[in-house]
Amino acid sequence: MKNYQLVRDELQYWLQTENRQTLLANAWEQFSDKNTIDCLEVNNVLPYLSSMEADLAMLTWFDALSIGGSILLKVPNTDYFIELWQKASWDNNQLLNAESNARIAFAGLWGGQENANPRDDIYQPSLQNVYKSGYNAARLTLLLERAGFCELQVTSDGPVVNAIAKKTMNRGERQISTQYDQIRPDHLNRYEFACQQIGKLTRQNKILDLACGIGYGTLLLANKTKARLTGVDIEQAAIAHAKQHFSNDHTQFICQDAKLLDISANSQDAVVSFETIEHVNFDQQLLEIFFKVLKPGGHLICSTPNQDVMPFDPDKFEYHLKHYTNDELTDLLQNAGFQQIQLYAQHDPVAGSVVAGTDGCFTIAVAIK
Repeated sequence: MKNYQLVRDELQYWLQTENRQTLLANAWEQFSDKNTIDCLEVNNVLPYLSSMEADLAMLTWFDALSIGGSILLKVPNTDYFIELWQKASWDNNQLLNAESNARIAFAGLWGGQENANPRDDIYQPSLQNVYKSGYNAARLTLLLERAGFCELQVTSDGPVVNAIAKKTMNRGERQISTQYDQIRPDHLNRYEFACQQIGKLTRQNKILDLACGIGYGTLLLANKTKARLTGVDIEQAAIAHAKQHFSNDHTQFICQDAKLLDISANSQDAVVSFETIEHVNFDQQLLEIFFKVLKPGGHLICSTPNQDVMPFDPDKFEYHLKHYTNDELTDLLQNAGFQQIQLYAQHDPVAGSVVAGTDGCFTIAVAIK
């Protein structure tokens, strides 16, 4: 079990392991190895980072933790020191008294600022122990969630905010959040497009969302179509997250391998499966499974990267096995039995709306059984 502690004294960052203490140049150095740390304790570090540095550090720490690993954080509670600042008496006596509300509030908001007096011989202009940012429970929660952490416990205890969070699944292909405003727009746009397509159906009682991830799209479909949604994903942590954060009376979530899909034949009015087939080595079989579970007249709505526009590169797309040209995708669908295949495009790989066409970074197909 590897436990690390990252701390900062007045001037330097230190990484403490069981056997040694290492001086670091910055708070994200030496965290390049992924999935190797079981517990990381971070004390007195985040306030010394700018907002952008904190984002990078949090993402780096997240990647370094093993699945199931935990991060423990302590930061000064900016809310507490703002309140103390507002109560402080600002006069010369208070300014000279290190125990006054004024001095404590100042240090809590802007750091101790040791060796920061240019009139002193020990003045160090580049190392002034000055805070670059502030935190309360709400901001620390947001930072942790943006990085992908789950099972957060964030508490304010007077001048300190404490947080414990876990890495339950790897970040990367999978979106990890509890809020829709933290989901990439291109992902949401695909589900919005699916809602529009399904809304045209005369029957929309049952819908399967396969490779649903954390379930945000499943819930979106349930809310907008009023159908019964079944979300299926192979990762138990993703399903647990979906049940906790993206479920209602019209959703159910199942952890299952798509090859062993336990859904009755001819039972679904629509199947939605976005960015899935490029991850599996049974693409034709998967489409045949979709065909099997759909009712006659049922619709499949799926997407995959377009090989002609975004060629497959194993270094860039580490979770993918291949990308598909439009002809390859159409052939797979036809071989599975689908007809009336229509192709749509997303041109922007981050925020793209779904439009008619075949020249996007992502291809979205609508096909009918």
